[in-house]
Amino acid sequence: MEAKLPQLPPDALAETGESAPTLMMKLTVYGSLALAVLLALALIIGTGVRWMTQPTPSSIVIFHSDASLVDSTISILDSEGTNERRVSIEKTADFATPIFLEPGTYTLTVRHAGNVIYHDYMYVAEGNRYDIDITPRPATRP
Repeated sequence: MEAKLPQLPPDALAETGESAPTLMMKLTVYGSLALAVLLALALIIGTGVRWMTQPTPSSIVIFHSDASLVDSTISILDSEGTNERRVSIEKTADFATPIFLEPGTYTLTVRHAGNVIYHDYMYVAEGNRYDIDITPRPATRP
């Protein structure tokens, strides 16, 4: 048994004075506009909720290096051990790699060619800048 779609009576559109294609076009345009407005509101509300609930990193740690450390990896692990950030050292004019962090205690590790070349712990206070030089130094004889 086939289901029949409801049919409009032939004179149903006579009251509006519009043809079926014109009415359908208006419904499509207004429906698209309503959907765009709803999506924009959802984006604004979502951004506002994230802004109110997520702290903004207020401190910056800048790792200074040289060309010998290009493609090395900097790992920053928070004190709970749950949030790790990894950044690669890239070839830039000054070989400075900035990382924005929230206040807290972190474990810093720099790996080059699979080897740990720098490992340290640091406390980051709110609103401060920290400059860390990880440039390799030649070995000296005692």
